[in-house]
Amino acid sequence: MSLMVPLTAMATSISYTNGTLSVTGAEGQVLEVISLTGKRVMEERISSPAQRFELNIPKGCYIVKVGDVVRKVSVR
Repeated sequence: MSLMVPLTAMATSISYTNGTLSVTGAEGQVLEVISLTGKRVMEERISSPAQRFELNIPKGCYIVKVGDVVRKVSVR
């Protein structure tokens, strides 16, 4: 049995640099930024294949979730 994946399918990628969170391959999904205490500090719908978000949140560690992809981000 083989599984065919469209060429346009792209894995979701999350990266954080200098106050900017970059998300690719997640158009139509919801981005959530959650503090380590469990409080949701940001929620945005991703409207393009590659999108950037400025994080104006206090220093600390946060959990970033987009669909099934979860990453830890340290804001300094």
